[in-house]
Amino acid sequence: MRFFWLALSLSSAAAYGFCPQNLPVDAAAMQPFEAHAMTVTGQVSRTRDARPWAVSTGEQIPVRQVISTGDDGMAHFTVAGGSYFDIFGNSRIIFRQNTASAGDLLDLLAGRVKVHLQPSASQPQQRVFTPTAIISAEEPATFALALDQDDTLRIDVLEGDVRVQHTRLPKADPTLVHAVDAILVRPDEAISRKVDRGSLYRYTIKPLKDIWLAVTPGHSGSHNGDVIEGEKVLAEAVPSRLLPNGSSVSF
Repeated sequence: MRFFWLALSLSSAAAYGFCPQNLPVDAAAMQPFEAHAMTVTGQVSRTRDARPWAVSTGEQIPVRQVISTGDDGMAHFTVAGGSYFDIFGNSRIIFRQNTASAGDLLDLLAGRVKVHLQPSASQPQQRVFTPTAIISAEEPATFALALDQDDTLRIDVLEGDVRVQHTRLPKADPTLVHAVDAILVRPDEAISRKVDRGSLYRYTIKPLKDIWLAVTPGHSGSHNGDVIEGEKVLAEAVPSRLLPNGSSVSF
C-alpha cells in the first residue's frame, strides 16, 4: 500500500513538473557528488551545454550528465564513498539524475555497465535505475547489467546481494538476487526466479569480458554455449556436497 501511494505521489508530481530532476542544482554544492574518470579509452563523451564533449582520463563529471560510448568506448568512474561504475561500448547512462537522493547512482538507458554499490551511514541504500527494473543494495554489492534493444535486462550479481524491483510490474517485496546468480527481467513479464536455491553449488565465475561476449545488445538469448542453469545463472554450476569438516566435494 505504501508503495502504491508513493508511486501515485511521484506520478502526480511528474504531471505537475515537480520532479526533483527538473529542479535547478547548485553546482558548487554538488561537487562532492561528482564522478572521477579514472580510465577512459576509445570514444566516450558527456553532455555539456546540450552538446557532446569528449571525456578524458582524470576529468570530473558533474551530476545529471549523460555519458555515452562508441563502439570502442570504455570508462571507469569512481565516486566519493567507494562506489564505482564501468561503462562499455555502445552504452548510455545518466549519472545521478535524481540529485535529491545521492544514493541514486545512475540510470542505464542503453548498453552495458558494471556497478559497485557501497552503501554507508549517509546513504544506507543505493540504487541503479533502468527502464525495466530498479536494482538496490543495502550492503556492498557488485553486479553487471546488459540492457537489450527491447528493454530486456540481464542482471549478473558478482558480489553481495541486490534487490530487484520491476518498474512496470512491481511487487510488494523485491526479488533478492545473490552473488553468482543472474536473472532476466523482461518489460512485459513479472520477475520469476528459476534458480534452485535448495541445492549447493560450487561456482566458477567467468571473466567479465566473457560476460559481455555472452550478453550483447540484440542477442540477449545467446550465450555461446556457456552453462546457463534455467537460463538464469551466468556461471559454471557444479553440484557439490558439504563434508563434515565444512569443505565441499563435487559429484
